[in-house]
Amino acid sequence: MKRRLLLSLLLLLSLAGSAGSVWAQARWRDLPPDERRQMRQQMREHWQQEREIRRDDGPRRWNEVPPEDRRRMREEMREQRGANSEREARPERGWRRD
Repeated sequence: MKRRLLLSLLLLLSLAGSAGSVWAQARWRDLPPDERRQMRQQMREHWQQEREIRRDDGPRRWNEVPPEDRRRMREEMREQRGANSEREARPERGWRRD
């Protein structure tokens, strides 16, 4: 009984979420063209700022990683490559390539 109630509640919440997203999309279309243009420009600026922040953080450089960790990561990558090539070489049961 509890499970049925939980599933019903989950279904009701998902339908309410879908209706809310449709309503939000309709409001976007109701904006005048100038306001839509301005909002799109603000969104572009926001995304560009996020990209710049990520770029400033940058990926971790190899020379900052201790040598032991570098060696371990290389070995793990080699093992993964080896496992992937073995998997491609032999087809799995129940699955066939057409």
